[in-house]
Amino acid sequence: MNLHNLSQIIIVFLLSAVKFGFGGVPLAVMVEKFPFFKAITITAAGGVASTILFANLSEWVLEKWHAFRSRYFPYRVHKNVPENKLTKRIRERWGLYGLVFFAPLILSIPIGTLLSVHFYHDKQKVISYMIISIVAWDLFFYYFYNYLYPLMVTHVHLR
Repeated sequence: MNLHNLSQIIIVFLLSAVKFGFGGVPLAVMVEKFPFFKAITITAAGGVASTILFANLSEWVLEKWHAFRSRYFPYRVHKNVPENKLTKRIRERWGLYGLVFFAPLILSIPIGTLLSVHFYHDKQKVISYMIISIVAWDLFFYYFYNYLYPLMVTHVHLR
């Protein structure tokens, strides 16, 4: 393994930790052309590492966020922005399972982990469900970007 391969692995790992389905997996599958087990291992490891890191940092991050908001925006009237409506709808309709399931797809892994730990204070349960969700989405995205996306591109003609 040379330095170029190591840098590819690190970039895919870090991108998978932040933006999983639309960053790390497409880079590993379509650009770097990693084989199945290498792509699944690196992207899932990035997502799992991000989940564990942000689940353990969540209390500190949320405490600092609350201090920042109360210091600089003390009299702010709460508005329902689209992100709040989306997470509220997912949380009310599907609970922890829905938030964990949709986090790697719609949100990002760090934001989904922070929201999950904030709403459902059991870190071990959140981490466990996030790992299952990450591996499931990883398999789906690998299949999609490796097999279905090239078929879609060849059959859809844009002029």
